[in-house]
Amino acid sequence: MKKWRWPILLTVIFVGLGALLHREELRLIDRSVGDFFYGLRTDGLTPLVKGVSELGSTTGFVVVLLITLVWTLLYLRNVRYAVWLTVSLAGGWLLNKALKALYSRERPDLWDHLVVPDGYSFPSRNAMISAAFFGLIALLLLRSGKAGKRIWAAVVLLIILLIGVSRLYFGVHYASDIVGGFLAGAVVAVLCSWGALRRNNR
Repeated sequence: MKKWRWPILLTVIFVGLGALLHREELRLIDRSVGDFFYGLRTDGLTPLVKGVSELGSTTGFVVVLLITLVWTLLYLRNVRYAVWLTVSLAGGWLLNKALKALYSRERPDLWDHLVVPDGYSFPSRNAMISAAFFGLIALLLLRSGKAGKRIWAAVVLLIILLIGVSRLYFGVHYASDIVGGFLAGAVVAVLCSWGALRRNNR
């Protein structure tokens, strides 16, 4: 049962958050957080945020996937890692589409959008796929137990956080969209890590 504790807990929190989307209390929190990031906008900072956000774009995900596939197949010679990294990316994308259709939350119109949003708002696609794909990379790095790889895992986790924050900066998501994306993506990452590490646990 301990093995299932984290994905079940994350799923319960996600469902609870989804049930609160239309509550005024959550709207006030979303607006306060959004106003905070809106106030951070500057001409100098915006290009930097857009650069970070590119890591959470379709192009960014594909490029990183190709790099990790080359690394896992040619250097690590671990086909299982390669398969589950691909599954985490594709699975996160497909599940996100299903969840967006289920909740059908409209994009925020409280702030000027610095990028053109696509589709519904909850959960954030960029945040969710980042948590699923990059999150799996972080889990695999942490699994090694080596100090150097733990540092890289921390860097990857920071990238996930920055990708989510960038969507708030752009004004295209509520804070609850980002949190929901992180929660759902983390479930995908944990489940895929079990598949990737299964042979090593035997």
